[in-house]
Amino acid sequence: MKLLAEIGPSSQPLTLAELSRRLGLGKATVRRFLLSLEELGYIERDARGSYLASAALGKLAARPATRVGPAVVEALRDLAAETHTAISLGVLNGRDVLYLWREPPGSAAGVALGEGARLPAHATAIGKVLLSQLTHTAVEEIYTAQPPGAFTPRTIASLPLLLGALQEIRRQGWALSDGELEEGLTAAAVPVYDRGGNLRWALNASSSGHRMAPAAFATDVVPALLRAAGTIGGLEA
Repeated sequence: MKLLAEIGPSSQPLTLAELSRRLGLGKATVRRFLLSLEELGYIERDARGSYLASAALGKLAARPATRVGPAVVEALRDLAAETHTAISLGVLNGRDVLYLWREPPGSAAGVALGEGARLPAHATAIGKVLLSQLTHTAVEEIYTAQPPGAFTPRTIASLPLLLGALQEIRRQGWALSDGELEEGLTAAAVPVYDRGGNLRWALNASSSGHRMAPAAFATDVVPALLRAAGTIGGLEA
């Protein structure tokens, strides 16, 4: 793993001697590890015999962890019962939110929501709260080539407006979406941090068909989300 940690981020191929020096291991030992990784397809050698990451390693690294443990699931089900909303847990994956869990099953914008589902981050409360954890520059890099698109008249479909909204979300600590992805769909989301203060997930509550007004989300649902986020952040994944 230390070997992959050296090779994966490197922009230049690394020699056996360099890798041996960095790991503090003999060349023969490092060579054996390299041969195994090469056979598995995670590294490649260039014309000079130096080592670099393969496409297979890149794909493996891009896959976020999707396992949600039973203690977290129990807490999320309790939250769904308390708030009478659909509860989701997700992470940011490029321009999308990758859903890890949802209770009860449902759909939005024609997408069946559950483990592995994706929705555009800028048009969802859960996505906006995840984007708010990034720097201004990182958000610009995501949307400069392809600006955020509109799904309804309420979607934030401008990078400057999105950056302004994310600044406010960052300040208040939660995000709201009212018909931005789909008419009649209201949602609120909060970040979930681990015990070390690192972002772990985003937690989302949603209701469709105007069953709950946006003001009620801010006064009733958001405090419940914040309490639950504090609880599940410290639970085993």
